[in-house]
Amino acid sequence: MTYMDPIFAGGKGLFGKANSAVCNNWTDAARFAKASGEAVQWAQIEASKPLSATRALCEVRSAVLITGQNNQWNYQVRLWTPPAASGGLTQPTDTWFSTDTCKNLREYYNDASNVDGMSLTTPAATIGPVGSKWNGTVWTTTNLEAHVDVTIFRDTAGAVYYYFDRPNPMRCTE
Repeated sequence: MTYMDPIFAGGKGLFGKANSAVCNNWTDAARFAKASGEAVQWAQIEASKPLSATRALCEVRSAVLITGQNNQWNYQVRLWTPPAASGGLTQPTDTWFSTDTCKNLREYYNDASNVDGMSLTTPAATIGPVGSKWNGTVWTTTNLEAHVDVTIFRDTAGAVYYYFDRPNPMRCTE
């Protein structure tokens, strides 16, 4: 059995008001799309790669205030698995989710007087990094107690960015 693409010649009103030139162009486009199927599929996969993300539950271990920023920290996170009831699970050793530069999305617009859309001046308040505790004088930045859902994004150049979204602890000082 053979198959041939039709060639339209003359005539008006083919497929509605389309003339033979339009119908032939449709046929050519369909032939090209069929022949280029693998290339189109590869291009779709490549185009979506920068938009891909990976997520995992991580433990927040420490925080360092970002130089020149107010109320924004770089967090040290490590992959975490909750302990099982019967003696616990072996903690994973995957270092993909281990970084010292994880960012909290809620902190991006923080400044000296506003945090997460709230004033730190009316009433007076302070915030600490996620998982920190007020020790009577300052917020702790080590031995933090928080577990967060970390998302890893990779840009087109291969750079990796770590993010989570969680509110900071706040303490009124008035």
